[in-house]
Amino acid sequence: MTPEQWQRVKEVFEAAVERDSSQRAAFLDEACDSDVALRREAESLIESYEKEKSFMSLPVIAAAAPSLFDKQAESLVGQMVGHYKILAPIGAGGMGEVYLAQDSRLGRQVALKLLPTYLSGDSDRLRRFEQEARVASSLNHPNVCMIHEVGEMEDGRHYIVMEHIEGVTLRERLAIKPLKLREVLDAAVQVASALEAAHAAGVVHRDIKPENIMLRRDGYLKVLDFGLAKLTEKLTERQRIEPEAPTRGMVKTDVGVVMGTVAYMSPEQTRGQDIDARTDIWSLGVVLYEMVTGRVPFEGTTNSDLIVSILEREPKPLTWLLPKAPAELQRIIFKALRKDREERYQGIKDLLLDLKNLKQELDFVPWTTSRDCRCGPKSKVQASRKLGMPTNVTALMIKKSV
Repeated sequence: MTPEQWQRVKEVFEAAVERDSSQRAAFLDEACDSDVALRREAESLIESYEKEKSFMSLPVIAAAAPSLFDKQAESLVGQMVGHYKILAPIGAGGMGEVYLAQDSRLGRQVALKLLPTYLSGDSDRLRRFEQEARVASSLNHPNVCMIHEVGEMEDGRHYIVMEHIEGVTLRERLAIKPLKLREVLDAAVQVASALEAAHAAGVVHRDIKPENIMLRRDGYLKVLDFGLAKLTEKLTERQRIEPEAPTRGMVKTDVGVVMGTVAYMSPEQTRGQDIDARTDIWSLGVVLYEMVTGRVPFEGTTNSDLIVSILEREPKPLTWLLPKAPAELQRIIFKALRKDREERYQGIKDLLLDLKNLKQELDFVPWTTSRDCRCGPKSKVQASRKLGMPTNVTALMIKKSV
């Protein structure tokens, strides 16, 4: 969990304990909205405060929160989990803690993810997860992060052993500097290629977002956490009964379970409907829009507002944000983001083909690097004139791309 997230936990916690205990539940409903992880952490601190408030001050509790993972990580370093020796912590999030580990049998470094303890008590959910993890582990594709093993510790916690990838997440890369258009398309092609292999094997990722995409130093991209998202999709009865209630916390699941980042969820996901491979196509469309423009296509001040935006509003055209964005790129993105999934790309292969075709076209057209267009091209008319092409050919190119 990031320092910013812990700061938010601290703010909610301090505001909650200032209220009467009878008012806290209603306050947390409003303050946390559908952020289950935020509410879980805040409630944990409140419980600790109620037990120890005779000698613990609020600042001490809140300040100690970010160190909880560090303390647990320190206790695990050097320990054996199965035949894996924990070397160092890598990070933590809603789906558990990740550690760098050494495979004592094969002599290789791996990433070992410990799932949260609250997931260990649901045998049905774990069984379904293990089934899909086995399918995901069978995927042999250069853009898929390989799952080596799924196991269980003596204390009942389950773990996943994955390929260790040296690099940065797409989120971290986007924070450094904008991507060039060719880099955007190269990344999108690699993600779509990974999804094509997964969908062919019957695996839907369900949680495509920049945090689940790793960029290696050699330019290869890896999609992470195939199979994990299904583990988090057990809907409450209220969600099943009221699928059309977009502003009533539809992304809430069982206590302590987070479905995924709302901004990348498809309309059918927010409604709690059955989903298929077209949900991954939507999420990739969101990521593609963000890589090009630097912002997500749907926004809101709360998760409920964001869900309404996903369900009811259209994203701003690329040309509003990037006047020189190619028309074909906008067509591809907006087709992936059709709210009616019957109007979207019906298969990831079609999206992949369009991305490859656009990428090939750019190899023959000069593109500007001006600051007013993060990834934008020179107009095709300008490009054709520079290449000595007749304007009637240019007109045909433009007509073809629309």
